[in-house]
Amino acid sequence: MNRNQFLRSSLFAAAGLTLAPSFLTGSPGKSVMPGNWAWMDGSDQTPIDEWKKLFDRLLSGNVSGLLMNGSDELYKKIGPLGQQMGMQIHAWRWTMNRGDYMQEHPEWYTVNRLGQSVIDKPPYVGYYRWLCPSRPEVKDLLVKDYSRLADIPGISGVHLDYVRYCDIYLPIALLPQYNLVQDFEMPEFDYCYCPLCRSIFKEKHGYDPMDKEDPSKDLTWHQFRLDQLVHVVQEIAKAIHLKKSVITAAVFPTPEMSRRMVRQDWARFNLDAYLPMLYHDFYLKPTDWIAECVLEARKEMGSAAPIYAGVMMNPTTFNPEVLAKTIQQVKKAGGQGLSSFTAGGLGEEQLEVLKKHPPQL
Repeated sequence: MNRNQFLRSSLFAAAGLTLAPSFLTGSPGKSVMPGNWAWMDGSDQTPIDEWKKLFDRLLSGNVSGLLMNGSDELYKKIGPLGQQMGMQIHAWRWTMNRGDYMQEHPEWYTVNRLGQSVIDKPPYVGYYRWLCPSRPEVKDLLVKDYSRLADIPGISGVHLDYVRYCDIYLPIALLPQYNLVQDFEMPEFDYCYCPLCRSIFKEKHGYDPMDKEDPSKDLTWHQFRLDQLVHVVQEIAKAIHLKKSVITAAVFPTPEMSRRMVRQDWARFNLDAYLPMLYHDFYLKPTDWIAECVLEARKEMGSAAPIYAGVMMNPTTFNPEVLAKTIQQVKKAGGQGLSSFTAGGLGEEQLEVLKKHPPQL
């Protein structure tokens, strides 16, 4: 299961330098990063020759990193091939949105301000089953899971997705799909108020957030939840770096928007690269907005880690002229390149543009 499901149900479906082999240097944060990236789903039933053709095709357009959603068997199959051909394969996994443990560990799941667990009343869509970042067991589970993926031969790194809380605010273009107006933090989308979160907070700060008339306006409570998630991500990153591997994440458009919309403080995640999902149509913005978001992130974060602008690669929107302009704007704003959602949206015209406009490495 991947981000496609939410995007389809919400709005619409997604229809540089040719690098030498991009092997890791073994130094966390200083690995040879791909020129450009693409997200994609993969099947271990696809013949190896088909993978070779795909890798050749993408590499011709400076796309040398694939964020692959698939099984462990798929990773074992194509990881070594990617190494041979110069295509980095990064294991793409959901982080906090996982429904696999509901029966065995219902206490692991988030609770909204109304006291409703995502198990009983998932918000927005049926597969929104958010884990609570305050749970030590959840942190340990995620650290072990991503560490296991990083150990698969040929896998160049791991990629975090849904590494956040539930959406407090949806992108504006999605609101009509749910018949919503979100001009304040609605309690049914405000997480997590589970007993553990509240007890940890009370022990640290001396009061229960539910004692407040409107807990959503309590900045200390807001910061607490940001910190809980940051701690989990930093622990995952630490484990991946100890393995001399790379960790990246798909994040919301800017650090400020992320903190406000999904309690995701990605400027403090300590990752090796960030791929903000700059799907401009979701925010009713022009394509120029993509580079504006990259610039805003750079101003807050400095030059600490590469930023690759995630774009919804619709060939109709990103015709050669618009795509070339967007690449130039992203690089001028301090971004390294693009990440395409998905690889299937990269037509020959788009690959030719990517070839002519190499990324900033």
